[in-house]
Amino acid sequence: MNRVSFILLLIVILSSCVTRKQLTYFRDSGVSIAVDSAEFQQRLMIKYRLQIGDMIKVEVISTNKEVNELFNMASSNMMNFGMMGGIGNGLDPLFYLNGFTIDLDGEVKLPIIGTVKLAGKNLMEAQEIIEKELHKFFEPGTVKAKVSFPGINVKVIGDVRKPGRYVFMRNYVTIIDALVEAGDIDFVGNRKEVEIIRMTANGYVFKTLDLTDRKVLASADIFLEPNDIINVKPLPAKSWGIGTTGFQTFTGVLSVVSTLLTLIIVTRSLNN
Repeated sequence: MNRVSFILLLIVILSSCVTRKQLTYFRDSGVSIAVDSAEFQQRLMIKYRLQIGDMIKVEVISTNKEVNELFNMASSNMMNFGMMGGIGNGLDPLFYLNGFTIDLDGEVKLPIIGTVKLAGKNLMEAQEIIEKELHKFFEPGTVKAKVSFPGINVKVIGDVRKPGRYVFMRNYVTIIDALVEAGDIDFVGNRKEVEIIRMTANGYVFKTLDLTDRKVLASADIFLEPNDIINVKPLPAKSWGIGTTGFQTFTGVLSVVSTLLTLIIVTRSLNN
């Protein structure tokens, strides 16, 4: 192997290795990050606007037992199902049957109060609208409404250990929560460019987060919205198919170079 070939081999090896910086989350930059989690949760509730096809859970608390049962059927079924051992994604069919879906006109049909338009409203606004309609039938102060999602549904694809669809039974979810459920980013997944694909009323929006920078923890973008897609791209080392460690890269490149040299020697022998 001549000097030029050796230098090229060395360049390929060095450029293909996965460095520690590329694998480390929230690297220490000497900066403390102040985060008000309550404020972040409030931002999420205000930010997300209900869309056509969204399913919501509506709970009503009133002095009328029959009204409570009409609205709260999904909640009671969920509790019964939970006592049977069902968790996580398995709750979806129950909410599909008993939840309330926003139709193509942006409206939802509810017991007693009838049709209300909720598309474009956030959860707090939707709750106020439903309570206002309920007050047409009940005295103010005798009935309360609560609007929530039947779990936040997200999809994780790309270079993670367990890609798939995950449903979180809580009011807010971060990208860290989703990646933990997906078994973390694979060894050669790109932590600097984790992509969030989000469907909005105006089409798809793409956001890119650098999870190696701890400043991302202070960003509201780490909170996911229903139906978000998390796409983890591969690092160049994997894209080239060379190796994930320095030794793997070295042996891989050396194998390729050895094969090429063998072909050159064989070709020259045949020509002679």
